[in-house]
Amino acid sequence: MRRNNYLWYQFWRHAIVGNGLRFFYKKIKAVGKENLPKDKPILYIPNHQNSFMDALHVAITTKPVIYFLTRAQAFKPDIVGKFLWSINMLPVYRVRDGFSSIQKNNDIFEKCIRYLKNKETVMIFAEANHNLKRRIRPLSKGFTRIAFGAEETHDWDLDLQIVPVGINYARHRKAGNTVQVNYGEPIPVKKYMELYLKDEREGVEAMKHDVYEAMKKLVFHVGDLNEYPVQKILWDDLEPNEMKTVDPEIANARIARTKPHVSEAIIDKAKALTKKAEKAGVELKDLTDQEKLSFKHILMSPFYLFSFINNLIPYQPLRYLIENVIKDHAFDASIKFLLSLIAFPLFYGIVSIVLNLTGAGWPIILGYLLLSVITAPLFVQAKDLFTGSPKKKLLKQDPVLYKELQEELKIFRDLRETILSE
Repeated sequence: MRRNNYLWYQFWRHAIVGNGLRFFYKKIKAVGKENLPKDKPILYIPNHQNSFMDALHVAITTKPVIYFLTRAQAFKPDIVGKFLWSINMLPVYRVRDGFSSIQKNNDIFEKCIRYLKNKETVMIFAEANHNLKRRIRPLSKGFTRIAFGAEETHDWDLDLQIVPVGINYARHRKAGNTVQVNYGEPIPVKKYMELYLKDEREGVEAMKHDVYEAMKKLVFHVGDLNEYPVQKILWDDLEPNEMKTVDPEIANARIARTKPHVSEAIIDKAKALTKKAEKAGVELKDLTDQEKLSFKHILMSPFYLFSFINNLIPYQPLRYLIENVIKDHAFDASIKFLLSLIAFPLFYGIVSIVLNLTGAGWPIILGYLLLSVITAPLFVQAKDLFTGSPKKKLLKQDPVLYKELQEELKIFRDLRETILSE
């Protein structure tokens, strides 16, 4: 790795992003880290559902310094591009960026090959774009070009290892939930040497197939897009236990058991229900959450109240962007997280300055800052407690629609119980 940015990279990875994510999410769990090769070059291939958040989760749950291949559009304006370069992000150009831009990929791929020669780690999203659907999409061949190129350049002596990665979110668009990052068993590129040298196309297709099959086991994966709405409602929207949503062994076993129960009629019902919820501006998951005011909520009510009042002002720019500017919901969590790193600490700093100007002593100012940091993760729950959850809001605004949605959800609740009882 470039020595001149090592400390800078580690500062952003651990001090800023690592700590920020641990505040943003309730729990981040890494599974399969024992599979990661030691003292070998690694090519990480993660699934790509949640925009920038995917790369960040891989970065903070592993030890190696990583070079991230990132879509070139993210490097604009230039000041942003320079920052991204400084934390090891490398631009990848697509057809829409123009033919001359695509040619720049040759230089980027050559850089990746040099990094791999030094037994460093490169990460590329082989699905080529992000999508919130819980499934692995067809893989592009860009990663095979780097993998085979690196081994060919160095006479098949690198021992480059491809590590498939599955990132599973309990809720893609929201904070305060659980994330599980699964690392699969490494796949040696040299495994494909004989086939690749015999027929380059067959070698590429064999590698893509094996990586794709490995990735499917690491995520909540619905292979059949037609039945996706049914599977999502049953094992995502209606699932009260977050750990079962993010655990691919549990989720995929349930998906397989559901297939015999999927008919055209139930698919149509699922599609209609999903569309109705989207039109109402509510997620089905919000309608199925079990809301209970527990003793813990009562005991911690002063902290929830403080968090709500203290964070409501810096939250407004985030809310405005999400509701009025951002069209692609795959960016929701990324925007919330990245702006939270700026808006909330900035607000706490301004309040501290105001307290100082009004004559408050340092014990009060430090106490305020400490309480702000401690209670920041409570804001998501506090907001629902004091302004009403999406479920309560819909019930109040349109009780007829709320009743219709719940009645239609009951069909899937009954189906879920049937499948689980088998």
